[in-house]
Amino acid sequence: MILYKYMSLGAARKVIDTLSLGFSCLEDLNDPFEGTAFGFKDSGKSTISASIATNACRNRFSRKYGVLSLTRQPLNALMWSHYGDSHQGVVLGFDCDLAGFSDPQSNVIPSQYGEMIYSATKPHKDLPVINDHELMDIGGSLRFDSNTFNLMKRAFLYKSLEWAYEEEVRIVKNIENIPFSYHTGVGRYGEWNKMTVSGRPLYCFDVPESALKEIYLGRHLYRNVTKSNSITDENLKGVLQSWGRKDIKMMQCEPDVHSWSLVARPSINKS
Repeated sequence: MILYKYMSLGAARKVIDTLSLGFSCLEDLNDPFEGTAFGFKDSGKSTISASIATNACRNRFSRKYGVLSLTRQPLNALMWSHYGDSHQGVVLGFDCDLAGFSDPQSNVIPSQYGEMIYSATKPHKDLPVINDHELMDIGGSLRFDSNTFNLMKRAFLYKSLEWAYEEEVRIVKNIENIPFSYHTGVGRYGEWNKMTVSGRPLYCFDVPESALKEIYLGRHLYRNVTKSNSITDENLKGVLQSWGRKDIKMMQCEPDVHSWSLVARPSINKS
């Protein structure tokens, strides 16, 4: 299965150069309702309210796991506007099997189970309040299996219906036991490299070169030449030509003259 990541030209250059994709914490994603869809029910038998349990679980899940957000569709005009630098960026397509994202042993939520659930209402008062032992298991012994998937799904895979245009698929990994220095906020360990971007941690996971299968160039990619002092016309052509020499399908996005859709044609940057 090939899934896609929208990004700016600068970000795409870094990803292609380093072959590394960034996982973010729940609390750093752009939806303020992330991690609030547990649907705990208040019970007279528990001293913990649904509100307290929700906040505790959200904090625990956010600190122990990293989320990679991908999508099924490389030609979504709204996605290009919102995440592809207003059509001046790039979309990269990755083979999830080759990237290791479909492996249930190394992913808390593998790609084949990571499709988002979009709903007009949240799950409502139908999940027992989590106990202290279960709360402490989050980030520890909690792994992907049928018994824990409902809790994982509530934490990571529910969003409001208004986000449905994104057609998002998530991969979730446990980041708790990666021995980074939390004091410096940077460092490398094995397949991981931790950095700080705009004051927030980003956990970058290395993928094999063979996993990158497709590159889509934005309709207005060359506007980067006029808006940036660091990118010249020749420099951009050189970057695109270096990408074109790779064994990767490279496409140029254009508006279809017969519909409101984007279309993709083979890029000429192959020399």
